[in-house]
Amino acid sequence: MSDWIEQYSAALTERDAREQAHKVYIDAYTRLADRTAIQGVVPPAITPQRPTANLPKSKSTSKDPDPTLTDLLSSLRTDLSTTQKARQTLATQVADLTLALNTLHSTSATSTSQLALLTRQKADTERKLRDRDEELRGKNRMVVLAQDEMVAQGLQLSLAEQKAEGLERENRELVARWMERMGKEAERVNRDSKWE
Repeated sequence: MSDWIEQYSAALTERDAREQAHKVYIDAYTRLADRTAIQGVVPPAITPQRPTANLPKSKSTSKDPDPTLTDLLSSLRTDLSTTQKARQTLATQVADLTLALNTLHSTSATSTSQLALLTRQKADTERKLRDRDEELRGKNRMVVLAQDEMVAQGLQLSLAEQKAEGLERENRELVARWMERMGKEAERVNRDSKWE
């Protein structure tokens, strides 16, 4: 058997013996605490006087209760009062912390809901932005095509105007030559007919 197991076992045995020696007091304190808790009354605090280390084993022959037991009872009452006050403080703290926790849960749920909503809105906005970008790219392509078409039509118009000017000039020249020819022809006819 290991040395630590023997030490642990010995410590447990010593503790059991110590608790057994004070079992009467522990049971009395437990009954008093239970009765006080049921009645909801905190016994008046009495300044405790700690019992001596070695309690007398024989009871006093007088009618007064054993002073050591009285001191122990006073000490137990004081401890009970202190414990109940500490319990009330802890109960208040638990209630406050529970309320804070519930509030945080509610806030967390609201934040989660808002986060989901904002995430959806962000995704929708990003999709609309992508659609607008695509639409703008399409319109830009159309503008470039329209500008190219306008340039091409401008060139064609310029060429057509140049051609029209050339044809008009040629037409004028043809008309002038025809008029000249007709004039000569008329002169010739006049000469031949001797109308001059």
